[in-house]
Amino acid sequence: MLIFLLFLMTGIALGYFLNGKHVDKTQKIFLNISILLLLFFMGASIGKDPELFDKIAGFGFQALVIASSTIFFSIIGVLIVVSFIGGKK
Repeated sequence: MLIFLLFLMTGIALGYFLNGKHVDKTQKIFLNISILLLLFFMGASIGKDPELFDKIAGFGFQALVIASSTIFFSIIGVLIVVSFIGGKK
């Protein structure tokens, strides 16, 4: 788990210092493809686990509440951070 956190923090630091100056069209395409592949393999992992796949229906409302809360508080968190940093001008 620590390795994932390390990669995340390295990416954040790199993105902060580059500030979007070195992102060209090829890198944006690569990023989109990477995200789509990540989502695909996560879905495949869920689909191949019959026990988890059968329990998904039972999660229903609880999963909806957790997902909605995560989205809502992520947006609030970003708005707070942007207000402190001042956003791009």
